[in-house]
Amino acid sequence: MTVEEYWSRSDDELYALLGAELLGEGVGLSPADDEDKRRFGQQWFANKHRELQSKICHHERAQALMGTTGSDRLLDAYALQELLQQSIGDPTTATLIAILVARVGLGTFCHNAPTRP
Repeated sequence: MTVEEYWSRSDDELYALLGAELLGEGVGLSPADDEDKRRFGQQWFANKHRELQSKICHHERAQALMGTTGSDRLLDAYALQELLQQSIGDPTTATLIAILVARVGLGTFCHNAPTRP
């Protein structure tokens, strides 16, 4: 799915999709376990916050998007998806992370980002 197709989903749905993507198929979770997938996706995202900041916040493309308004966040998500796809590789995971970051806003997400080494 594309950024635009995922954009209308709630954050909880995106976290559940992220959790399902990270856990992969065949791990014993049924469709009834969406709450577990959501919780896993949300916890993974929180635990990877610093690592994601280092991939995103100091990148020149992301720097150009700092301070964009809420109406520009869909466009931010497209740009972030391309950036993340390069470092993450998996297009679905990159898309989900890009949307979650864009919804928060880059300025908020990158607040207190570790300095570049």
